[in-house]
Amino acid sequence: MRTETRTYDVYKVDELSFTAKENAYNRWLAGYEYPWQSENMATLKAFEGIFNIRVCDWRYDGCTCYYRFTSNYSEEEEGLCGVRLLKFIVNNYWHSLFKPKTYWHGKDFNKQRRSRISVTEDCVLTGYCADMDILKPIYDFLKAPDKHTNLHDLMDECIGSFFRFCSRDVEYCTDEEAFEHDCEANGYEFLSNGEFFN
Repeated sequence: MRTETRTYDVYKVDELSFTAKENAYNRWLAGYEYPWQSENMATLKAFEGIFNIRVCDWRYDGCTCYYRFTSNYSEEEEGLCGVRLLKFIVNNYWHSLFKPKTYWHGKDFNKQRRSRISVTEDCVLTGYCADMDILKPIYDFLKAPDKHTNLHDLMDECIGSFFRFCSRDVEYCTDEEAFEHDCEANGYEFLSNGEFFN
């Protein structure tokens, strides 16, 4: 029987050469799974549950996004624009777009009271930040109705805004700065060529 002892030079991510860091980053990307996929899809499903549309084909990554959707609104509803569209949205979707403000009080903020007057538009679909991006075109329209924007265009803007948010978020989560933060937080170490040291 023979026993061998090997020694390795082990580096932290900020000690690697440029080439080794690139190699480590590419290996990290190959095994990376975007952590917010289910939250994003919950927001999209909640939006589809409120509005009469279905997103039937989509994809996004850190560079691009693509989507197709079908509308189940009537031709007359899709053609609504300006003040008529504003009234249609307010009459049909007000309670889905705005929630009563919650006020917390008490010594440990353990008591709450919901306002009967003040409303909020903060993350009203699922409580996740993607809610704000998918609904932003509607909120903007309600503040300043555009006489040229119809319901179909508004739904397209909402879905486009949502998938652009998803694409930007993937880009943010997979850039080199995120890689370096992940390495520091998890204490990853590397060999001189950028391979992970187990």
